[in-house]
Amino acid sequence: MVLAASVCRAAENPPTPAQSSLLLKPARPEDAGKQAAELLAAMTPEERYTLVCGTDMGIPGFPRLGIPPVNFARSGAGVLLQDAGVSRQSTAFPCNLLLAATWNPDVARACGRAVGEECKAADIQFLLGPGMNLYRHSRGSRNFDYMGEDPFLSSRMVEAFVYGLQSTGTAATLKHFIGLESSFHRRFVNCLIGERSLHEIYLPPFQAGIDAGARAVMMSYNQLNGEWTSESRRTVTDLLRGELGFQGLVMTAWEGSWQPGKVIESGVDLDMPLGTSLGPARAELLGNPQIDRMAGNVLKTCIAAGFYDKEFRDPSKAKDAAARVAIARKANEEGIVLLKNNGILPLRLSDHSRILVSGNAARRRDLARGGGGKAPGYDQISCFDVFAKSVAPDAIHYVENPSAEEIAAADLILLFPGFPERGAGNEGGDADRTFALPDDELIARCVKGNPRTVVCPVTGGGVAMNWADGAAAIIQAFYGGQTGAPALLDVVTGKANPSGKLPFTMEPRFEDSPAFGYDQGKPNTSRPYPPAVFARANGKIPYVNEEKTEAYLYDIPYQEGVFAGYRWYEAKKKPVNFPFGFGLSYTTFKIGDIKVSSDTLTKEKPVTVSAAVTNTGKVAGAEVVQLYVHDDEASVERPYRELKGFQKVFLQPGESKTVTMPLDWKALAFWDEKTHAWLAEPGTFTLLIGNSSRDVQCSSSIHYR
Repeated sequence: MVLAASVCRAAENPPTPAQSSLLLKPARPEDAGKQAAELLAAMTPEERYTLVCGTDMGIPGFPRLGIPPVNFARSGAGVLLQDAGVSRQSTAFPCNLLLAATWNPDVARACGRAVGEECKAADIQFLLGPGMNLYRHSRGSRNFDYMGEDPFLSSRMVEAFVYGLQSTGTAATLKHFIGLESSFHRRFVNCLIGERSLHEIYLPPFQAGIDAGARAVMMSYNQLNGEWTSESRRTVTDLLRGELGFQGLVMTAWEGSWQPGKVIESGVDLDMPLGTSLGPARAELLGNPQIDRMAGNVLKTCIAAGFYDKEFRDPSKAKDAAARVAIARKANEEGIVLLKNNGILPLRLSDHSRILVSGNAARRRDLARGGGGKAPGYDQISCFDVFAKSVAPDAIHYVENPSAEEIAAADLILLFPGFPERGAGNEGGDADRTFALPDDELIARCVKGNPRTVVCPVTGGGVAMNWADGAAAIIQAFYGGQTGAPALLDVVTGKANPSGKLPFTMEPRFEDSPAFGYDQGKPNTSRPYPPAVFARANGKIPYVNEEKTEAYLYDIPYQEGVFAGYRWYEAKKKPVNFPFGFGLSYTTFKIGDIKVSSDTLTKEKPVTVSAAVTNTGKVAGAEVVQLYVHDDEASVERPYRELKGFQKVFLQPGESKTVTMPLDWKALAFWDEKTHAWLAEPGTFTLLIGNSSRDVQCSSSIHYR
C-alpha cells in the first residue's frame, strides 16, 4: 500500500527538469554520489523507506521523480527471465562448477557476456550471481553454483565472468558474503572461521569480483563468528566495505535478516524482499538517518550504472541465440572431465549393437540442479535421446533396473547416475545431499557384471565411487544445461577431446573430508536466539528446547583452517580418488624446461615463470599447466603447495609451446594474524609445475627478499 500511494501522487507531480538531470549517468563515477544526495533530498521519508525495502525481485520506481524500477533475476547456470515477468526462455548454460573445470578464464568471460546479453534483452539490471563461495566439502548441495575449492582458481574465473557480464551493462551480484559453504540449516548455523583462513581461503574470490568492478554483493544466510552477516557491522562495514573496498550496493539474502535495528546499522542497503526485517519497524524507521544512508547508496549505485539514465532494455541482444548456445557448448566441451579410461574411449558407437543405458539422470532433459532459480532452457535433450540418435533404433535400450542377464548381454553399458531432480536429496535444495549416489548399487552391479561399463555422473560435485576400479571409464559430466548431452556425446565419441580438470578433490570416503562431522554436533545452548528472533522464526528453527521457549544456533567450526581442499588431503597424507586439477585426455603431454625470469623476487620486482608443453600424442588436445608454490621454511604452519598460476594451452600432435605465468610477492605471502596484514617472509620458495596437485613434472626455486 505504501508503494501504491507513492505511485498515485506521481501522476499529480511529474518530475522537474532538475530532478530528471540527476538521473543521468555522470561522466565521472564519483559524481554519482552528489546526484544521489540531491535526489534523496527530493524524496519523502516514506519513499526512502520504501526504496530500501525493495520489491519481491528488484528496487521500486518512483514516477513522481522519474525514477524507473530496477529488476533482479536469479542466476543458476544462466538467468531466470521469468523473475522479471518475461515468458521467453533463456539459455540453460553449464553450472559454475563445470565452468571452473574448464580452467579457462576466456570461456568464463564469454559465458558472462552471453548471460549479460540475455539480461539486457529482458530489462534485467542486476543478475543475482555469480555464486562464489568455496567447495568446502562434497556434500554441499550448492557446490554446483560455486567455482571449486581453491581461492586462486575461483578468483580468476569469477573476475573473468564479472568482466564479461558487466561489459553488457548488466550488474553482477557477488554472493553469498560470507561462509555459506553448506545448505545444512543454513539460516540457523554459526560458521566459525578464523581470521587467517578467512583471508587466505574464503575472501580472495570476493576481492577478485570487487576488483573486477562488481556493482552488488548479497550477504549470506548463516552467522559468521556469532553474528548474522546481514546484521554485522564488523562483516559489512569493516570487512566488506572497509578492508575489501567495496563501494556498491549490498543486499540481504532473501529472508536472510532478522533484527531491523542491527540491519540498518550494519552497512546493508537493501532488505530483501519487501523489507523482510524492516517491515515490522516501519513506524520507527521513517526518517531514520540510517535509512537515508541506505537509500542514498541504492540511488548512487543505480545512477553510476546508468540504470536511471535511459531505456536499459535492448531487444536486439536476444537475436543471436545460436551464438550463445555455441558458447555454452564450448564450455561443456572444455569442462567435462575424463577421470578414468582403460582404453575403451573414444567409442565408435556404430560398432555396438547391444547398448544398455541406465541411471536416474539418463532420461532427464533438464541437465541442471534442483531447486529454484535455474534457467529453463530450450531444445533440451536427454543423454539417452542424444545417444539413441547416433545408432540404429534397435541397438540401444534404456532399462531402469537391468537384470544380471541384461547386464551381461550388453556389449556396452552407459550409465548416467545423478541425484533426484526435485524433492528430498536433490542438489540445490535447502538441505545437503548424501555422499553416495542413489544409483550406487546399480553401478556396482553393472561394473561387476560387464567390463565395458562407462559411468558418467551428472552431479554438482564429488561422490563416493566404491565401484571405480571396475568401471571401464568414468566421465564427470556435471550439470551441462541444454548443450550438456550433445557435448557429452562428442567427448565419448572423440569428436571433442576432453580437457576439463577437476576444480575440487574427489575423496574416497567422506570421513576423510576436513568437514566430516559438520552436521553431527549439538546446538550451542549457551547462545540462544534473541527473543524477538525466536518469536518470528518459531516453527522453523530446528534446535528448540523441550519447553519450546528458546532456540539455539548450531556451530560449524572450520577446523581445517587454511588447509582447505587439496591442502588438507596432502597435509594429512590421505588418499584421494582423483586429485584437484586432474583430468585425462585422448592424447598425452609433456611439461618441462621450467625457467624463471630472475632468481630473486621482491615487492617491487615480480617475476615470470615459464615452461614448455609438448603434445606427445596423436590427436590435437589441450593441457592445463598448473603452478604451485611451496614455502621451504616458514614461521607459521603452511600448506605444502598452493596454486598460484595456471594456463590452458591447445596443441596439435607434436606441437610445443611455452606458457608464461606471472608471480608477485603476494603469491608467496600468508595472512599474519599479529599484524592483520599479508606477510611474505624472506627465504627460498620452491616452484612446482605439473598438471594436477599431485603430479609435479618440473620444479625450480626462487628467493624472496
